[in-house]
Amino acid sequence: MKTTITKEFQWDCAHRLYSPKLTRAENKEAYGLCYNIHGHTYKLFVTVSSELDILENGMVMNFKNLKKIVKELIVDDVDHSLVLTEGDPLIKDLSEHPLRINIVPYESTCENQIVDYWKDLDVQLRLNGIILEKLKLYETPTSFATLTR
Repeated sequence: MKTTITKEFQWDCAHRLYSPKLTRAENKEAYGLCYNIHGHTYKLFVTVSSELDILENGMVMNFKNLKKIVKELIVDDVDHSLVLTEGDPLIKDLSEHPLRINIVPYESTCENQIVDYWKDLDVQLRLNGIILEKLKLYETPTSFATLTR
């Protein structure tokens, strides 16, 4: 048996799906309405276990500590920001404005975002003896990606 805990996080941010490998027309064809800047209320469920199963204090991990790590690595960075793909021409147009823009080396699909979040969280949690077991990222109330160890 393995004991896990899960904590839920929520934030709002905007993005658009854009590939620098495609022409404008091909991007519109490939991504439809998602080629336009649009926003989501994301929900992320983070499930972890401990290398020691349950620690002496009766916890896998203190929820407060998990919250601190996830907020610092993910939520504080993306909340109320605009996520754009490297090479998106909008970056140049918007760079003169004091906006929170996150530039990522991938199309900002739910699937790519969850892989990116996993990499950051897995390293930090391991430093604390915690194993990242599962991430579940909701882009809309009915659409989500799941990544499991």
